[in-house]
Amino acid sequence: MIGIRGLLAAALLAGCAPVAVSPAPPERGPVAAAARADIVAELNAARTDPAGYARKVRAFRALFRGDRIERPGETAVVTREGVAAVEEAIAFLERQTPLPALRGQAGLDRAAGDHAADQARSGAVAHAGGDGSSPGERMRRYGRWSATGEAIAYGPHRAEDVILQLIVDDGVPDRGHRRILFNPVYEQIGAACAPHPVWREVCVLDFARPVRP
Repeated sequence: MIGIRGLLAAALLAGCAPVAVSPAPPERGPVAAAARADIVAELNAARTDPAGYARKVRAFRALFRGDRIERPGETAVVTREGVAAVEEAIAFLERQTPLPALRGQAGLDRAAGDHAADQARSGAVAHAGGDGSSPGERMRRYGRWSATGEAIAYGPHRAEDVILQLIVDDGVPDRGHRRILFNPVYEQIGAACAPHPVWREVCVLDFARPVRP
């Protein structure tokens, strides 16, 4: 969880406060697949048992010292809203109706991977691809969807921290990332992470509902 800038769009962007971090090593092969599976499993834990996941967010709340997140042995991270955003997220989870788990989808993994790799090369922070593509256009390269959405986390490397960042949605007034994660319309998900030259890590989550036959 790092400080976040919000961009209003079909899917919103999670940005980062300037924190000095060293680049994470690139993920390849089985490591990349495991990281992707961990992100999907973490999100599904929150979707299927939001009240239970609220307990994890309460534990995260205990790491705050003022507006800073302090973990032993790690660089402190400055947030925009401090504990207020975390407490609001806990309240949301405690009243949220459980949702079905999202199913991983290989085409969405590829769409997410394309964007993560693009930003790993360019250092960009945006939903627009280097070729000008939108999230929906990238996903339509690999399937047919009746609804699509994208959320991006910059900075976190651990799956738990990626999902916590997007659920708390610090600095995003309408909590747009959280709304995407808990949108009952979406049925499938793809995810990919890559080292980012500015923000250490970029993790792209692509959501979709397939076109019915």
